[in-house]
Amino acid sequence: MILKSGWNRRSFLSLLGTATGSLLSPNAAVAEKKEKDEKHGIDGHPIVPIKSGLGSTGDVYKELGVTPLVNIVGTVTVIGGSVMKPEVMELMRQGNQHFVLINELEVAAGRYIEKLCKTPPGYTGLVTGGVAAGIVVGYAGMLTEDLEPRLKACPDLTGFPKTEVIIQKAHRNNFDHQVRQTGVTLVEVETKEQMINAINPKTLAMHYINIQSDRGKVSGPEMIEIAKAHNIYTFNDASADVPPKERLWEYPAQGWDFVAFSGGKDICGPQASGILIGKEKLIRWAQMNMSPQEDRIGRSSKVGKETIFALLKALELFVNQDYDEVVKNYDARAEVITKAIAKFGVAALPREFNPTALGNVTPQYSWQIDQTKLRITSQEVLHQLAETKPVGIGSLNADAGGMRGRNPEAPANQPEHHHRQPDPTKFGFAMWQLKEGEDKYIADRLVEIFSAAPKA
Repeated sequence: MILKSGWNRRSFLSLLGTATGSLLSPNAAVAEKKEKDEKHGIDGHPIVPIKSGLGSTGDVYKELGVTPLVNIVGTVTVIGGSVMKPEVMELMRQGNQHFVLINELEVAAGRYIEKLCKTPPGYTGLVTGGVAAGIVVGYAGMLTEDLEPRLKACPDLTGFPKTEVIIQKAHRNNFDHQVRQTGVTLVEVETKEQMINAINPKTLAMHYINIQSDRGKVSGPEMIEIAKAHNIYTFNDASADVPPKERLWEYPAQGWDFVAFSGGKDICGPQASGILIGKEKLIRWAQMNMSPQEDRIGRSSKVGKETIFALLKALELFVNQDYDEVVKNYDARAEVITKAIAKFGVAALPREFNPTALGNVTPQYSWQIDQTKLRITSQEVLHQLAETKPVGIGSLNADAGGMRGRNPEAPANQPEHHHRQPDPTKFGFAMWQLKEGEDKYIADRLVEIFSAAPKA
């Protein structure tokens, strides 16, 4: 489908790539001047256009036969998390220019994280391959310390003195699989009394899911107090909990032994990146359990030099941003859509925004369809947005349902799960992952949808 605005796939993708396009395909004159003005490293490479093979058309998604998406869903991994800024892409390129000792680079990156995240004295950082990888190497570090036989044995914990991790029942989620991956046993508790009573000589640590803070009966500070009194570790999974940026230093300052943040969500670093902040000794033990070290449980949790540099730049941009200005930008994007569809009797509802929410903090925008003017439901609108070509708008299948395994022991006639039906007159989404021009793309598509909708 070609939109009425006259945009086609090629022109739209070209617009979306404007911010980085000059990096990828400078004209000959600029390239020549750049070559004269800059000194490249002896093993560095200038940026060159791709003249043949994959990427030569400028539309690599089409070349592979997959449909790219405009992200109105959020920073979810299943559709790619977030998009890196041009400066972050440039640091990725610069990081690729030379070889380097990865362990040395990781330590230096940790020192830079210390400054950006205002870590407490005695704390440092580690760039990981996402929070899931950070959980694995963090727990492995607690288990193995710096003992070579343990480093090689994990996750076989035979003979390890401490192999149990306490977790609140209300904090169980899909990501405690990474804790269990290290071989430990999770011990579920519900109350503070149960938590204290569960502590025994084999207790290694306590695990906390920050985004589920309101579900448990024991608060984070209470857990830290209990753990310190019994000389056991604490780990806070705060993957999706920034913004606000202040949490990057507020949470470690509470006294957690480890705090993990995603680098591929609103920080907008590489999708396969994370930040592990913790006590220096523990961070060293975690690093000893990950790549480039061999014969380690975290060998598969590899982080490349390019990812490290890019993550640091993304983090720098994130902590230096003015979030009030960021929200104003989101408001402006929503206004583009509101103005375009007002003539159809589709009105903007008040913006919803809770800056102190536990995670995925961002304004939410929604619109209401006047059913006396149009006979179309919110679900039909979202379906048609998702089916937009050449670039889909959102996805009603933004989950991992297609990769769920079958359960051979499930009953033959399992009852259907009925989800609460959404309001058929209201639809909405977030603006935080839109790139330049995508608000107009959405507005144009909605004009098409409402123009074709049956009139009441």
